[in-house]
Amino acid sequence: MAEKQRIAHLIYSPKVGGSEMAAAEICARLDRSVFDPMVLFMYDAKDGLMPQVLKERNVPFHNFKYSRTRRFLGPVFPAIALRRLKPDLLHVHHIPLLTKILPASRLAGVKRIVFTEHAKYSISRSPSLQEACRKAAREVDFFTVVSRDLRDYFSGEVGIPPEAMVVVHNGVDINRFSPGPRTQYLRGLVPANFKRPLMITVGRLTDAKDHSGLLAAMELLKKNGEAGPCLVLVGDGELRPAIEREIESRGIGDCVHMAGKRTDISALLAGADIFVLPSKREGFPVSVLEAMASGLPVIATKVGGIPEVIKDGENGLLVPPGDPVGLSKAIARLVSNPAFGAELGARARKTVEEEFSLDFVAGAYSDLYLKLYEKDGK
Repeated sequence: MAEKQRIAHLIYSPKVGGSEMAAAEICARLDRSVFDPMVLFMYDAKDGLMPQVLKERNVPFHNFKYSRTRRFLGPVFPAIALRRLKPDLLHVHHIPLLTKILPASRLAGVKRIVFTEHAKYSISRSPSLQEACRKAAREVDFFTVVSRDLRDYFSGEVGIPPEAMVVVHNGVDINRFSPGPRTQYLRGLVPANFKRPLMITVGRLTDAKDHSGLLAAMELLKKNGEAGPCLVLVGDGELRPAIEREIESRGIGDCVHMAGKRTDISALLAGADIFVLPSKREGFPVSVLEAMASGLPVIATKVGGIPEVIKDGENGLLVPPGDPVGLSKAIARLVSNPAFGAELGARARKTVEEEFSLDFVAGAYSDLYLKLYEKDGK
C-alpha cells in the first residue's frame, strides 16, 4: 500500500459519551502503518473531556466549533475545514451529523463516507430523520449499526433493506476492564456506614436511564426488610436535582450515594459487587460491556441491543423495563447468593473476550475501510 489512508471520525462534541468513546477507541486501534486516524468535533463544549481521552490514546483531533454564526454559512465553513484536513474517508456517527456534513463533504471532495447509527429513539420520533436515514442508505458507502435490534428497526420500520446495513457491535477494552480481587476504591467514596455490598450504575442522568425505577426498587428492598446493597450512582445530567429529591423523598439516602461525573470508571467497577443498568431504551450500551469485562454480575433491562450480549441467567440477569418489583427481586437474588453472582460474572467476562473486544470492533471497521481503499485502486 503506497500511502496511508486518512480516516476522520466525526462526533458531536468534546463531551464524553458512548459514541464518542467508540470513535476514540476505534481510532486508537487502527494500524498506523496503514491508517492515519483523527477525530473531529462538530460543536464545542466547555467541559468536554474528549481531548484528554484522545491525547492519552495518541489520536489527533480538530474542533469545527460549528457555532450559530458559522451555521449561517451553511456547508461552507466545515467544507473549508475538511479541505484543509484532507481526509480520504469520513466516518460519521449519528444521522443529524450526517445530514449536516454531507453537503460539506461534497464541496471538500471527500470521496468516501462510512456512517454509524447508535440509537433509534430520536429517529423513531422524527419522520425527517427517518427520511434522512433512507437517503443515507443510498448515498454512503457503508451504513453500519451497533446492534441487530437497530438493523431490525431500520428494516421493519424505516424501510431500509437489511442487506444495505452492516452490524458492528460496540466493544470494550478487555485489558483496561478486567476481573480481579475486589478493591476498596469504590468504598472509599461512600460514607463509612455503607457496609453492605456495593452496587453501581454508570450513565448520564437522563430520561433514557430509568433511575427513578431503580430508586423505587431500592425502596422496595428496604420496606420488605431485604438485605439490599448500597447503590452508587455514577454520572451527571439534567435530572440530577430531581433524582436527589427522589432519594430524599423515598427515605433511601442511607443506602444511595451520588458520585457525579467520573473518568475513573475501571477503578470504580473494580470496587463494586454488582452492576445495574435500568434503561428505558438503549442502543448497545458500552457500560454493560465494561462491567461484564470487569467480571461483575450485571442486571439490565431487556431493551435495545442488551439481549444480544446478556443471556438471562447465563451471563447476567435481564428484567423488563419499568418493573421496579422485578428489578428488586433480581438485586435481592444476587445479594443473597454471591456464588451465583460470581458465576455470572465469570461467564460475562468470557462472553466479552470472545465476542465484544475492541480489537474485534476495530478490525471490523478496518476491513470496511480497506474495501473502500481497494475500490479506489490504491
